[in-house]
Amino acid sequence: MPPKRSAPAKRPLIEGAPGVEPTAKKRKTNGKAKGPTDTRPPPRGVPPVHASLRGDLTETVDYFRQRQGGVQTNDGSFRGSLLANDYGQRPYLDGELVLTRAGGGMEQSKDGTKTMKQKKDQDPLSAVVQSFLGNMANFVACPMILSQDCRHAPCRPLYPYAVMAHFKPVFHWYEKDDGFTVSRFRWEKFDLGEEAWWMPKDSPVRSGPVDYTTKAARQTCSVCMKSQPVVFTQGFVCLDQSCGKFWSLNGNILTNNDPLTYNPAWLAERTEWPQGIRPPFALRPQPLPLSGAQKDPTFATMRAAYKGIVCCHFEYLLPPLNINIRSISDAFAGQFDGHGVPSYEVKAPFSLVETVFLQPWRILTYKTMGFPDCLIKQFHSNAAINGRPGGADEILAGMANPALHLARRVMFQAVVDGTRTNHFLTNFGLPYKFSADVPSFAFSQAPPMVKNALHKMIWAGEIAGASEDRPFQRLNEVLILGYFQDQAIGYHDDGEGWLGPTIVTFSLGSNATMTMRLKSKYYLGTTGNNCMTYDPTQEIIKGCVDPVQRRFMNDNWANWTATERKTEFTKLKKKRHGVLPPVVFKSTLAHGDYVVMHGMELQKYYEHQISNDGRLRYALTARHVKPHTVDPAQLHKGHYVTNPEDVYHGDMNAFEEADKERAEEEAKWMAEYPAAGQVAKTDSE
Repeated sequence: MPPKRSAPAKRPLIEGAPGVEPTAKKRKTNGKAKGPTDTRPPPRGVPPVHASLRGDLTETVDYFRQRQGGVQTNDGSFRGSLLANDYGQRPYLDGELVLTRAGGGMEQSKDGTKTMKQKKDQDPLSAVVQSFLGNMANFVACPMILSQDCRHAPCRPLYPYAVMAHFKPVFHWYEKDDGFTVSRFRWEKFDLGEEAWWMPKDSPVRSGPVDYTTKAARQTCSVCMKSQPVVFTQGFVCLDQSCGKFWSLNGNILTNNDPLTYNPAWLAERTEWPQGIRPPFALRPQPLPLSGAQKDPTFATMRAAYKGIVCCHFEYLLPPLNINIRSISDAFAGQFDGHGVPSYEVKAPFSLVETVFLQPWRILTYKTMGFPDCLIKQFHSNAAINGRPGGADEILAGMANPALHLARRVMFQAVVDGTRTNHFLTNFGLPYKFSADVPSFAFSQAPPMVKNALHKMIWAGEIAGASEDRPFQRLNEVLILGYFQDQAIGYHDDGEGWLGPTIVTFSLGSNATMTMRLKSKYYLGTTGNNCMTYDPTQEIIKGCVDPVQRRFMNDNWANWTATERKTEFTKLKKKRHGVLPPVVFKSTLAHGDYVVMHGMELQKYYEHQISNDGRLRYALTARHVKPHTVDPAQLHKGHYVTNPEDVYHGDMNAFEEADKERAEEEAKWMAEYPAAGQVAKTDSE
């Protein structure tokens, strides 16, 4: 397994050097002031876990996986909570107490101030409220995380995200915000003997035993007859939303303009829980045991071994694994002794047009109607080919080489900054514009196995993509992706204008399933893949929904009213076989197989998806990147020299070499165990 399993060592995730003074995160301001200078004092301590990006945080801790929102709930339980900007009334945070609100029901005001205002009641049966009540009933504490955006924190947060401590849910009540009902939560620090690092340096530290007996005054509501604490200094307010006296003081319904302050006695009281309770999650993530990889050679290929930990002070990584096809294929998939057996399904307009046996290779060619220059050609491998020196087995084992720089990369245009790809990837040769920040290394820096694989893909690409009037374009880029269990690359195309027409993929490890379908906009004739707006100028492609109806609509669209257009488009949509375009090509990619997609129209009109069917799979994909689209300073990365001994010729004698090796092994085996030969002879008689 590639040794890198987490972020490059640029962002601190886990505090690994006690006493290191944190530095404030510099935020992008685009040259404009971000408001008044924060005059709050710095914190007196260092958080146990911190992150510069939310994506890094959610990748590190198990109790907060939320890409968006401030609460993590699972199966009716509060797992973790993020304290950020609280636009409600009276948020509160000190060294031992947190008062928060349930999220939801807010909208940005339309008065030009861009402030958030409550616009509807919060649901008392929401998952957040019910999870809080469940934690309270079952004595389940959960971690709190402090965001740098938290304006009511007592200190100036030095990290964008910093884990505070475990907090106990102890009280739930309701209030009114701009006339709408909202839920409020009270959390008390679980370990009151632990210093609160987020408090200012000069703030007092608790000393002496905790007083659990002194409580704020309580009063019984005259309407609902429920006894409740006096939460506010101004007097008793019923906090039961079902009560006729709810949110009123001295007979008057409270508004946001009424000054309310918390009762100091209520803020000071503490709630005792049964002794011996331990929170379900450790604040600092537990590293995967190194013994797991030592006891089980397949451990590092499993989904459980997905991550290591990398921070600014140290690295914790699983040891490299000697990967082999036996360790990652439950059914020993793809390792046929003879010609590989294909597994495929095709539907119109795709069809299988040719099956060729090129010595040890079985090569299948598929085409689609209407595009004679486009094809998909799959080279089915086998154990004889894969086992040759420099073959797929050796290349697979070399995937653990740190020189490949395989790592999960930060994605562009992600909803949450710092979101990383699920798969591991790296690139060699000319830069490839991927959906993530993937560095490209020169072929001169590539391990020999990369150039070996490139020469093999050139061989397959030349067979599939060259003709008398169309010379094969030199492949000058190799993208390597590593997939764990249950991972896939969703539907996409490789039709960027800066790429050549031929794309070659070399599959290693577990079986994978490749599927292809018509793009939605061509399948239904819409302006985009959302299938919402019909486009009468969209091309009519074989395999689309009802081409006769499409032509009828296109001919009359300009003369129809909006109602007539909607009616005819609805008729067209009802003729679909499902909302999404149907799969028209499906094939199993086995260890050592090559798939060549040739033709720009194939990428323009169709999209494909690859899903991993086993524990671990690698895909090496080679393309021709048009040099004139690349920064001249990067052109040297795609340069390589192919010596005569580097040229791959297809291992045409693979069967013979495998038979020879098998005979030698059998001879050694028979010499060591001669009795086995007698048994075989007797059985045959």
